[in-house]
Amino acid sequence: MSQSHLFGFFWLFVAGTTGGAFVLPMKFVRRWKWEHTWLVYSVLAFFILLPVFALLTVPKAWQVYQLCSARVLWIVILNGAGWGAGSVLFGLGVDALGMALGFSMMTGIYTALGTLVPLVMLTPDLVWTQNGLLIIAGNVVTIIGVVLCAVAGDVRNRKIQQGEAETQLGIKFSFPVALTICVLAGVLSAMLNFAFAFGSPMIDAARQLGYSKDDGANVLWLLAILAGGTLNVGYCFYLFQRNRNWSMLWRNTAPWDWFHAAMMALLWTASLFVYGWGANDLGRLGPALGWSLWNAFLIITTFACGWLTNEWKGSPRNAIRLLMGGIALLIVATVLLGMGGAGA
Repeated sequence: MSQSHLFGFFWLFVAGTTGGAFVLPMKFVRRWKWEHTWLVYSVLAFFILLPVFALLTVPKAWQVYQLCSARVLWIVILNGAGWGAGSVLFGLGVDALGMALGFSMMTGIYTALGTLVPLVMLTPDLVWTQNGLLIIAGNVVTIIGVVLCAVAGDVRNRKIQQGEAETQLGIKFSFPVALTICVLAGVLSAMLNFAFAFGSPMIDAARQLGYSKDDGANVLWLLAILAGGTLNVGYCFYLFQRNRNWSMLWRNTAPWDWFHAAMMALLWTASLFVYGWGANDLGRLGPALGWSLWNAFLIITTFACGWLTNEWKGSPRNAIRLLMGGIALLIVATVLLGMGGAGA
């Protein structure tokens, strides 16, 4: 395994842990509703931290965009907007179909699509090689592990949260509509990786101006996330209008609530940039293998944070067994994915 690949795996581990932990500060927000925290996080992450970091590393970002064709610009913008719509629908999907079915379906779809589409379209010669098959196998095991973890969460919720719905948005859907939302959420959420995979000419344009490959990825994220972030902020405004609670943002607030939202923004932004570094270090398989590893580490971290903050305290034994089995499979998946990238 080359030194570049080792750095790639390391950066993806860092990206997965920071990405999986980014919602942890939200557990400590005491006065705001979901939409208040999400608005502050979105504005800080998408419209302040990300542009500042991107423009510090690539001051001539506008010149990079000028070197790109209209096709490349639209690929990045539209896929970024698609990711933004998918992140909104993800919350609705969990609310509509629950943790077991909704979360597992959406996570499975965006993990698989975000990996397999770049693998097939960018490196078709590697699909049926040992590396390609190991990556596909790693994705299958990842999806099974996610399903087990989601079922464990559903069993836990039925046991210890009867009558509670603290993450629900109070919107009722018929089953066909709920199913459609989950499928769309999974497909659209994968578009963040499509922006990275198919927007690579933008990274090449940055390198023409003397910037590194990692700096070029920062310029790409800037354009994609600004497009998707607008939809996230817009959805928060919709919730303010529906719930008539806009004034809570300044009337019912505390300094710690702002701090926790800022920590969410910092962790998420760091995860995105570091993912780009890790994927770049993996060479041709970067967009496919990197996406798989990022999501595997992210999911493991998410459940670890839940465990450490006593989310699973008092859960029935079968829920714990399912959770441990799911996490074990996710660890196996990371090994398979690592083997798939080792000889690439």
